[in-house]
Parts: sequence; structure tokens; C-alpha cells
Amino acid sequence: MARVRKPPIPLTVVIGPLGAGKTTLINRLLGDPGFANTAVILNEFGDVALENALVERADDEIVSLGSGCICCSVRGELVAALERLLRDLDNGRVAAIGRVVIEADAAADPAAILSAVGMHPYLSLRYRPDGVIAVVAAGDVPDVLRVPIAARRLAMADVIALSKIDGADSDVPEALAALNPLAAIVDAASVTPVTITGHGAFDPAKTNVDRWLGAIDAPTSPQASISTFSLARNRSIPIFALDNYVELMGALLGNQLLRVRGMVATGEGESAVVEALGGFFRPLVLIPTPADNAPATRFTVTAAGLDADGFAAYLDAFLNEARIDTPDRVALTDNPLRIAGFSARGGGN
Repeated sequence: MARVRKPPIPLTVVIGPLGAGKTTLINRLLGDPGFANTAVILNEFGDVALENALVERADDEIVSLGSGCICCSVRGELVAALERLLRDLDNGRVAAIGRVVIEADAAADPAAILSAVGMHPYLSLRYRPDGVIAVVAAGDVPDVLRVPIAARRLAMADVIALSKIDGADSDVPEALAALNPLAAIVDAASVTPVTITGHGAFDPAKTNVDRWLGAIDAPTSPQASISTFSLARNRSIPIFALDNYVELMGALLGNQLLRVRGMVATGEGESAVVEALGGFFRPLVLIPTPADNAPATRFTVTAAGLDADGFAAYLDAFLNEARIDTPDRVALTDNPLRIAGFSARGGGN
């Protein structure tokens, strides 16, 4: 008898500096029925104790990864902790896991965390990324925006939860919206699970394409050299070529692409969903072409040190659009040193 695959467990990443209020926010959410049976993974300890979290073993309060950046020095421990939670669930030591929350430290790269799960052959089947939540004290926002690495983290977030709002400048939400116009900016003291959850991969059955793309009428003014822009082309891209394009973007621009969302027509009645956080691109997903008479190729991009014209130059080269002093698609892909059949994202096609 074939085994029925269990539905994947939603996984939420909470980032922010020590003392910003991450644990306080998680404690609030753990008391809500929407966060019942939540397991929490920590890799830093603040002054606030974690309460009501699902335990990994009967004698453990939390899964602790110790000190260090979750995206590098303890990345192996993160994978091991996620595997242990699944073993405890499958062996009956834990009755249920409704969600996993990873509370990362200030240095953690959310893209690296999600790529560690997404590129794992087993964890990618058992966990479903469900968004990045950034917590920041309102009074610290001006200083945070002056630190490039901290600004990048905020620009990747699906939700920015502002803590310690009393006494902060009233223009703080506006500054954050200019940095990350795609994020929901909320009060950490009152935000509900409905706002925190539901930020996973595109779901054609539930998601409005235009709302998901978050089309930007005009590029945002750069904040900390970070801008968000949209572009569209009335050209489809065959799926094999689109896969090459995505690989190319990851290799050439991975460090600059903070968030990419795209809907690309690939053939008769078929489109591909393109999603990336940082340099990590999720596998392309094919869906029926949305019946909205929109341009065949649409992207909304948040990037650091790359503007709309720079991104468009690579896209137009791939589409073989004529542009002065830029390469065409053959020049970008027909590399004599390229190993046939090899993909930098997965090791092979």
C-alpha cells in the first residue's frame, strides 16, 4: 500500500537585531489558536523567555543552535534540528507540529536559511516556506537604514513588524515602505497570525497575480542603494530558455537580487512562476496562463546596486532585443567553457 505523503509544515523565519522584540512577538503569536503546536528554533538568547513552544523532546523547552550566524557557522545544526523535529513527529514523540518558527539572529540571511531547506532533498518535501518576518524597533529604523546589510534584510521581508512605537518619528512607516513597498508594515504589539502567515510560494488557486507581483508603476527612490521596480515585455520565453535565464541571473546577479517575482508565458496557454529571495531561486512552477490580457513577461524586482535599466538589459539580451553595446542571448549562454547538461543551481538539468 502506497504511503500517503503528509502535507508540508509551514516554516516562518523571524529576523531582527537582539532586543528588537522578536521573542516578545513570537510569545504573542504562540498564545493564538492560529499558532497552535508551533515548534521554535532559536540561535540567540535575549532577555525575554520563550513560552508555550512545542518541545523537540519531552525534557527540552526549545531547540537551541547556540551562538553564531544561522546562515553559516550553524547551518548544519539548523538542518539537523529540522530533521530531529520530523523524526520526533513521525515516531510519535510529538503529537503534532502545526508550524515551525526559526528565530534568527541579527546577522542571519533569510535567503540562506530558506535555501538550506529548499535545496535539501527531504526537508524540501516536509517543510513549506511561509514568509520572512522582520522585527525592528521603530526608534532604530533611521540607524538601521544606514547599515547596508541590515537594510537588505528589511528589504527581503514579507512583513515588517515595528516594536516600541511610542515616541518614534511618525515618518518611520513611510521610510520602510520606500525601502520595501511589497511588505506589510504592522505594529508588533497588535499584529495577528492572519497577517504573519500566508507568505509562501505562489498558489494559483488562491493568489491574485497582480497583487502577488505587486506591480510598481515607477521605480522606488533608492534607500540604502536598494530599489524596487517592475518591467514587462510582450514576448514569451520557452521553458528551457527561461530555466537558463534564471540560472544566469542567479550566477551573475545573485548578490544584488534581494527579491524577484515573475510571471512568464512559456508556450500555448502556459506560464511559469519565477520566485527568488536573495540569490536563491525556487524551482520554476508551470501554471495555466492567467486570463488577464497582461504582457507575456512580467517581473517585479527588489535589488541592491541594480536599477530597472540594468535588469532590463539582461532580460532584453535574452529576448534578443536589439540594444547598443549589450550582448545577445547567444553571447550570454553559448559559452565554450560551459559544461553541457550542468546547472549551477542543481548540479544538472
